[in-house]
Amino acid sequence: MKEINVGIIGCGFIAREKYVSGIRKFDFLKLIACADIRADAARQMSEDLGIPRACSVEELLADESIELVLNLTTPQAHTPINHQILDANKHFYVEKPFALTRDDAQAILEKAETKKLLTSSAPDTFLGAGIQTCRKVIDD
Repeated sequence: MKEINVGIIGCGFIAREKYVSGIRKFDFLKLIACADIRADAARQMSEDLGIPRACSVEELLADESIELVLNLTTPQAHTPINHQILDANKHFYVEKPFALTRDDAQAILEKAETKKLLTSSAPDTFLGAGIQTCRKVIDD
């Protein structure tokens, strides 16, 4: 399988505790950069987890070698970051929610389709212990 260079935008808890280790389970995914609006957060994650490069969001999006971006920002930043990723001609995966409104989500999907780029979204903990507990309470 072709190797895919990956960048992460958003260097908080979910990125550190779930996504970096998840990416590394797949031989064809190569995590090469991380970015955050807080430069110190990106630098620290890069150092702590052995990610080759910490950079600004703009630098990550300008890197032509990165094909796939994980948008792990706060929900209110998802829509503008998703648009920036698509404008940089990169595929993306975004942590839930995909966007805050249906109209925003539709605009993102239409842009991705026009540019022939892939999008995806889901929580890292889908069907995890918390959701299973909630489901049991509801079922009971």
